[in-house]
Amino acid sequence: MLGAAGSGNVIVDERRPTMTEITTTVQIDRPRSEVFAYLTDLRNAPEWSTELLRRTFDGEDVELGTTGVDELRALGRVLVTPWEVTEYLPPESIEIEFGGALSATSRFAFEEADSGTSTVMTCVTDLHLKGPILRMFTPLVAMDARRADEAQFRRAKQIIESRAGKAEGRTEQGRLK
Repeated sequence: MLGAAGSGNVIVDERRPTMTEITTTVQIDRPRSEVFAYLTDLRNAPEWSTELLRRTFDGEDVELGTTGVDELRALGRVLVTPWEVTEYLPPESIEIEFGGALSATSRFAFEEADSGTSTVMTCVTDLHLKGPILRMFTPLVAMDARRADEAQFRRAKQIIESRAGKAEGRTEQGRLK
């Protein structure tokens, strides 16, 4: 299950940055604790993120207040984006605030499904576009961000499920060896 619910609601106020909300949901056939652990281990992000070129951060493990800097390829440019973990409630949710011209708040929620054998992960990102030029491109930025989210969460699903299958002695088709 992969889709965008409530995708692309744009709120414009001339006095404030433009805000666009993007919601992406994916169901991953692994328990919530495993999905949360993989997706919130910041060292794994380069494996599944389609935009991330480089990530640096303080400390070894993620926790409330962890800060870092990402180099991203977005909209045909390389962007440097500082960030901070503003909520961390394992294995339920994590929220990250990103700074810069394309500032955003991304909240990841992890819910058990299928009696705990799979997880529904929902990412809600509020893009806060600053400046008159970026405001003009709000629909383009939102479309690019939505495509990137769908692609990277599809990739994360494949990685998490394939690692689990190998760890359990299964072939790629899911049959027992």
